[in-house]
Amino acid sequence: MREKEFINKIHKKLPKEIYKWKINDPYHGGVPDTFYSGPKGFAFFEYKYIQKLPKRGTSKIKVDLSAQQRAWLQRQYNYNMPVYYILGSPEGCIVSQEFQREFFTLDEFTQCACTTDQFIDKIINICLQ
Repeated sequence: MREKEFINKIHKKLPKEIYKWKINDPYHGGVPDTFYSGPKGFAFFEYKYIQKLPKRGTSKIKVDLSAQQRAWLQRQYNYNMPVYYILGSPEGCIVSQEFQREFFTLDEFTQCACTTDQFIDKIINICLQ
């Protein structure tokens, strides 16, 4: 699975009451991949997908945000906007606001990861509840 397919999988499972915008802005670097909104709230999410996790617990999983993405996300976070990045994998995903973080070890990833369904619940809670 690739990042685009992972995002599509999430979008298909979200309730129709949630507005889903797959952002594609070639003129403004750093803008996150998606925007979700509903009657109770909204949030921006930058997706990163890892097709295969390493085997050793101490191996590093890179948080592959560009400098522009880090700056955009951090600026909006500082303005109290709900912004996150998602580090997805077949084994689960991390939802984080640590925009300057460079990596997670596999052990950290395993301890912090949620399931895709738990991530979807987070979006639902932000937008609908």
